[in-house]
Amino acid sequence: MHTVQGKTIFSWLITEMLLILLTVFTPSTFAQIADPKDPQNITRGRELLKQAITARGGDAYLKFKTLHASGQYTPFDQGNPTSPKTFLDWLVYPDKERVEFGKGKKKDRTIQVNVGKTGWVYDGDAETLKDQSEKQIKDFLEGNENELDHILRVAAITPGIEIRFYGRQETRPGERADVVEITLAPERVVMLMLDRYTHLPMSLSYEKADGKGLSKREVRYFQYINYGGIKFPNIVDFYKDGIQESRINYQAVQPDAPVPDELFAKPANVKAIK
Repeated sequence: MHTVQGKTIFSWLITEMLLILLTVFTPSTFAQIADPKDPQNITRGRELLKQAITARGGDAYLKFKTLHASGQYTPFDQGNPTSPKTFLDWLVYPDKERVEFGKGKKKDRTIQVNVGKTGWVYDGDAETLKDQSEKQIKDFLEGNENELDHILRVAAITPGIEIRFYGRQETRPGERADVVEITLAPERVVMLMLDRYTHLPMSLSYEKADGKGLSKREVRYFQYINYGGIKFPNIVDFYKDGIQESRINYQAVQPDAPVPDELFAKPANVKAIK
């Protein structure tokens, strides 16, 4: 077996992966914070945002209206992965979504549908069909507002949104990423970390109020793949206060897919579930 400086290739790779985990996937320190009063950082921030949009697909990325995706969703328990679930996802922008978990049979499926401020849920295990609670609808709307594609596309075209270059953050020894601060509203700020070479988003972080105060939410993106001229991350990891809560692993993504209105209509009863 080949060696690198006295180590086997395998052990060297393990060491490298541990180094990445200790630097990229734990809270990093800012190697350089930009002057918030310097107008050049506003210009630089907008340039970086444009580069990110171009890297994702430019006009094609800004203009797609629907999305159909499939893959696996893995919940985490105290930072440890549990059993993954297959899912199907249909989106109609800006605020319509249907997500199905399970293998297609009624008893094995869970369906969640949101249309703006309304929604319904089908629970195959309990064989129940219910309207969503106010909390479920609120969680969906907040999650939608903090979703990467929503933020990038809104920030690109909406006047009044403040965008500036925040600084550079170390991702591993000798490597740094550009960070853009996007102020969507006076008390709603997100940090977008971009790869300095590909300009693709690496992570999105923000603070969210919950019952215990403010928590830090972070979403990390990996393995971008081109679907129909638009790049989407193949793996998306979700963190709360530094602890992983879930992972999405996409198997297929289809922008501008046909999405029938019937998918979002609440069935008359459980027997009418399709």
